[in-house]
Amino acid sequence: MKFDKLATAIARNPRLPRFACHLYQRLKSNRLNLVTGAGISVDAKVPAWKELLRRLAEIDDKLPEHLRIHEGAGLQPEYLGQIIYHRYNRAYAHSDDVTPDIRSAQIEYSWGDAIHRAIYRDVATDISDVIVNHPYLQQLRDLSRRVSLVINFNFDDLLSHAIGEQIKEGGSSLLGNSLSVTWQPPLTDRPGNTTVYHVNGILPRVDLKKRSPQLIFTEDSFADARARSPGVNAEYLFLRFVQNTMLLIGHSLADTSLKSYLRQNRDKSPANHHYMVHWIDDDNDYPSHRRDDIFDANLNLYNLITIFLRSEEIREFFCLLLLDDRQFREAVETFEPDRRSVYHYYIVGPVAAGKSTLLEHLRCFDTLEEWTRPPPKEMYLASDKIGEAEQRVIDRFLNEELKEKNIRMHAAGVGFHFMDRAPLDLYAFTPTQEEEKRKSRELRELVTRSKPLQQGEVLFVHAEPSTIVKRNMSRGRHPDKAGKESYFLKQTSKLKEVYSPSFVVSTDELNASETARKVARYALLEEYAPTDLQSIISRYE
Repeated sequence: MKFDKLATAIARNPRLPRFACHLYQRLKSNRLNLVTGAGISVDAKVPAWKELLRRLAEIDDKLPEHLRIHEGAGLQPEYLGQIIYHRYNRAYAHSDDVTPDIRSAQIEYSWGDAIHRAIYRDVATDISDVIVNHPYLQQLRDLSRRVSLVINFNFDDLLSHAIGEQIKEGGSSLLGNSLSVTWQPPLTDRPGNTTVYHVNGILPRVDLKKRSPQLIFTEDSFADARARSPGVNAEYLFLRFVQNTMLLIGHSLADTSLKSYLRQNRDKSPANHHYMVHWIDDDNDYPSHRRDDIFDANLNLYNLITIFLRSEEIREFFCLLLLDDRQFREAVETFEPDRRSVYHYYIVGPVAAGKSTLLEHLRCFDTLEEWTRPPPKEMYLASDKIGEAEQRVIDRFLNEELKEKNIRMHAAGVGFHFMDRAPLDLYAFTPTQEEEKRKSRELRELVTRSKPLQQGEVLFVHAEPSTIVKRNMSRGRHPDKAGKESYFLKQTSKLKEVYSPSFVVSTDELNASETARKVARYALLEEYAPTDLQSIISRYE
């Protein structure tokens, strides 16, 4: 498939191929969710919020003019919805000679019915016509069937209707998941199932389908929803935003609850970045300085990466994410500027500098631990307690680990891969040149005979030697075994000599959260500069 439109999109969003690689990686690991808003329905002729209010105001001859006055005075849409609801309530409160409780139910039904008519007034009757005339609903439908959860802020069910029709017409499991639609937070994921969760309620177009008991539409209902925020609903969504990567489509970030979840994620999971497709109609309306302002604001406020796309570019972007592994790699590796689909990073630094803590914060990417299996007891002996026999055990373990970790890095698929420690750290623990030569020879013969060391960018993490000594003691090491400041200073210097890293971060100056956010943004936004690790070995032979 050709991606002609994406060339223009990449010129506008230079890191778009890299963002696509991260999204694809999260999709393949079942860690991508979608968050859809009103923008996806506008192209199906569902009215946007203000137009919906104007249609509802038609119940009263004077209300449209009154609404314009209130809107001009700066009242928010939810508050305007409350005003319209009260007018509606007064108009129908005494329309039937029935008991008050039945009258109340009739009013709520009629109110929902009025919203239903206003939403679907201009929407094509046949969902297939909606799909054909929508610029990307077909691709969004197919992408939705590849994820476990779609958080839908809309009242309409056009997306789930499109999914349901595909399944009903014989769309097998090969095309994606089955479907469930709910207005309550699902307690668990169901394997092979996409849940479309209408967080504000739902009004299905087909009358016999169940609508939600409540619509979060008026100021009153929004206030009730906020009052319930400590409950199951908020906790469920909060965990989703922290544990997964969200792709927002059709949103303008006007919803306060959505912004709250994004902000909480930024504070609780600092390396976890979400993505938002920001729709544009004309590049002239979004010159580079305006895009930069929006991008920077969303990034710093919400850990949200903004991608500026036109409708036809959105379609191609979704098509890209729907490719199989080989097709995706072949497509992305033709895109400038990176021309790559896999990014390798090695986290390097002295003992207790914060490498493992940083790796723990980077679970929104693929991570490889320091060891693939438990080390032998000889690894924990003091250096003056290690004899020739113990050293042979240690060397054998290290060589086997380095070989296995190198194999895993070579086999890494699309996306970002972070490894705790790099394969040449051993030089920093080697006291003599003779030992360096021996270890270099073993690297050649035992570790890299069939596969050279995988290139990757070195992320250097360090701390003041005095800080490292204190950290070792806080981990339970006796002061006599916590190490000397001079030793850690020498180790840091040796590691820098080996790798000559371009990215260096101090965990004295930044806490764990700040370090993780800085590393994640570096990987996602800055130039990728891999080091040729194999060539370094020759310096120590």
